Amino acid sequence: MATMTNHRTSDKVVALRQLLQSRGHDVRDFEIEEDSRSGISQLLGLAGGILTLRRRSTGEIRVYSAGPGSAWFASIASDLERGYFRAATPNVGFQRRLQAAGSSIWL
Repeated sequence: MATMTNHRTSDKVVALRQLLQSRGHDVRDFEIEEDSRSGISQLLGLAGGILTLRRRSTGEIRVYSAGPGSAWFASIASDLERGYFRAATPNVGFQRRLQAAGSSIWL
């Protein structure tokens, strides 16, 4: 669920949800936070604030500058294409292998 400092769904959050859905992601697995009033965004001079995207199931977190003239939407789309937010896959070493059992039916 998207959370924001001003408790109102912004156009950025709506656009990001649509982008995630268009790429086949479950929006409920993502936390979206738009922060335009924190000390960090002001310290860095980011007039449009910071947009944080976190995938709950994998813990992947990425932070984007969301100010005027920034390419936050293109950056997120590019990160999705590169697989930064892909679903977790089990390691081959941890996968249980089923061994073929011989059929022994006696009549």
